[in-house]
Amino acid sequence: MAVDFLGTGTELDSDPYGFLFDEDKARKAASAVKLFQDVSVGSTIQKMKESGAQERETISRGAQEQRAGAEQAQRFAESDEARDYRQAQRAYRY
Repeated sequence: MAVDFLGTGTELDSDPYGFLFDEDKARKAASAVKLFQDVSVGSTIQKMKESGAQERETISRGAQEQRAGAEQAQRFAESDEARDYRQAQRAYRY
């Protein structure tokens, strides 16, 4: 007994849910999802690269500041030592 199911042209006896699933639309949807995932993952990778570059720059800047501070401390220590030496030499003379 072939009954037209809701006027869709699909017979109820063969596949009652066949009209609900369109294989072509499912393929298009799957390809759209795949494209979205690729773009999403790609942008995540790009964000991670940018974040890493920014972190390396920050670390580099901090190291440069630390070196500059150490150089300044060294200069101050040398000038203090030279001053102390001069004072000791003057005190020894008198």
